[in-house]
Amino acid sequence: MNASQIVLKLVLDAVDQDLDLDTFEQRLMVQKKVYLTQLTGLDLAYRFGWYLYGPYSRELTSDAFRTKEQIDMHDDDHTREVLAPFARKMARKARTIWANRPDSIEEDDWLELLASLHYLKHIAYMGKNAVREFDNIWKALIDSKPRFKGRKSPANMAWRQLGKVGLLKWKVLPEA
Repeated sequence: MNASQIVLKLVLDAVDQDLDLDTFEQRLMVQKKVYLTQLTGLDLAYRFGWYLYGPYSRELTSDAFRTKEQIDMHDDDHTREVLAPFARKMARKARTIWANRPDSIEEDDWLELLASLHYLKHIAYMGKNAVREFDNIWKALIDSKPRFKGRKSPANMAWRQLGKVGLLKWKVLPEA
């Protein structure tokens, strides 16, 4: 297992995300939790582009599958390593980003809303003078993800959660 795979496994463990890739929803949760974790300032070197289900990293997918394959072949290199104190602190901070999930929203949808709203607010190109407030971001979201149409309330809850943790004001959380 290479160093980036070990770090990926340790970070996923620290944010309570199993490296289970059997279903689309499980793979989506890995993608979104890593995206959101990087917003704490813990740069895992994964770069994300816009995809049908929000921010997506091909490199992360590749590393996740290779890591899972190594573990399945009884490679336990990750068990002899620990995250640095800074990384552990950022993992704890990351869990606050997706905290407060309403019972009415499945975890994968909650993570997708948080990551997608953040990406549209801070990263996606929306025109030179685009207003990046909730209603404009919501319109951009449902234009690209019609399945969320009629679910403005959960999106608004996710928007408020991003605001609560500081991710409406900042693209990446400042170190505290």
